[in-house]
Amino acid sequence: MSARPPDGGAGLTGGRPVDLRDSAGGAAGGVRRAALGAVMAGLFLCAAPARPSALETQSGPVPTPYTGLDLVTGNDYAPYTGEDLPGGGLVTELVRQAFAVGGRRYDVRFMPWKRGYDGVVLGRFLATFPYVRTPEREREVLFSDPVIEVRQFVYLSKRSAMEFHDGGAGGKPGGDSGGVTDFRGRTVCQPVGYALPAELEELVQLGRLTRHTPSDLGACMRMVATGRADALVIDEYSAAAAIARAGLAEEIRVSERPFAVVTLHLVVGRATPGAEAMVAAFNDGLKTLKQQGVYRRLLAAHTVQPLP
Repeated sequence: MSARPPDGGAGLTGGRPVDLRDSAGGAAGGVRRAALGAVMAGLFLCAAPARPSALETQSGPVPTPYTGLDLVTGNDYAPYTGEDLPGGGLVTELVRQAFAVGGRRYDVRFMPWKRGYDGVVLGRFLATFPYVRTPEREREVLFSDPVIEVRQFVYLSKRSAMEFHDGGAGGKPGGDSGGVTDFRGRTVCQPVGYALPAELEELVQLGRLTRHTPSDLGACMRMVATGRADALVIDEYSAAAAIARAGLAEEIRVSERPFAVVTLHLVVGRATPGAEAMVAAFNDGLKTLKQQGVYRRLLAAHTVQPLP
């Protein structure tokens, strides 16, 4: 944000204006002498060394200058991010504090997930979070060290006969074994800006799985609860928060075993100048938070217990 110049600043000269029509003797010579004096004063000021600013006289490292770019994230992803959550959510607090360790402080903006991610890829924003690593994203962004590790479960409609068996991640969509085959011929819900596990994405591309993409996680939960979608694959903590918020605990089943264990990350656009240095600074700060016990305290303060 640029600062507005002060209003009504003082002029360069003060006092009564010179009257060139003054008839007093030697007036013309006086004007010439005054002009010469002003020129000499100006030369003196230009030659004088500049007084150091307060920032230059401070001891210690100079804070990283503000880049004009913001960090971005989205709403409706409790307990990780959300404007209505304490501190903006668990991951928002972790990201802010990890950067602050190295003297970096950024504004965090909340916006639709897809708009924020696309803006990071295009260099309009500095970074976004939290994101699961996928092959497509690997081509567009750099990933930080894992911010948090979570288990993904399959959330099923009680109105659907679908079951999920062990062997989700790593199953072969084209084969006849593994839990992934339980999704064949079914309908899965994936909110806009979220990513399906790679195995399920392949099933969608093969035409063996139908995908619905509502605007947010809450809408997906309602679709599963009413039987409009058979299943949703998401981590246990955000699922527990979304189900509790919507009051749908009696309408949704949870798989006994996890579909996969995944990690969530901060991401920076590959085309962003200084992207690698920024990721390294974040990783260093995150490591420090873990060593100091701050990381564990934030987890305890934000984590929602999953359904039994």
